[in-house]
Amino acid sequence: MPHLTSLKVILYFAFLSVLDHAVLPVFGIGGVYPSFLYLFVCYASFEWETKKTIPVAFWAGLLKDFIGGELLGVQAGILVAMALLLDQVVRRIEREFPGIYFFITLLYVVFCELLKLSFGMFIGRVDGVLASHIGTIILMGVYTALLLPFFGPLTRFAIRDRALSRQYELFK
Repeated sequence: MPHLTSLKVILYFAFLSVLDHAVLPVFGIGGVYPSFLYLFVCYASFEWETKKTIPVAFWAGLLKDFIGGELLGVQAGILVAMALLLDQVVRRIEREFPGIYFFITLLYVVFCELLKLSFGMFIGRVDGVLASHIGTIILMGVYTALLLPFFGPLTRFAIRDRALSRQYELFK
């Protein structure tokens, strides 16, 4: 498990930010594209412990706020709150169930985006929720979760992560 302040991790965050905001929109399907920053938060929750997941969520959210032109701290707060919930769920799941990581990643992305939409409605940036908003959010979740099997090995290679089993897994 690498230190979050290591140059490799910082450069990887920057790389994922560039992918999220400059490269992936080109590969969008109907204006929907995945988010590697969401995947990194899910990866941290699946592979590391809470003390690493929360800072990853905070920095991923802050980068999404800063590069996406949102109010600074909105996405950071949403990603951290949802990462706390995500980490609790990951600790309690049955890991042998096929597709569980896909389903959890899908839910994480959908709930983060729904909270962002709700906040946008609250401050007046969004006039109302349309079926197209919900459809776009669900498609983004599916699209992002479909990349999870490729993202894990890519991340382990990029940051030389030798993710160890969490301690509570040793006693199952």
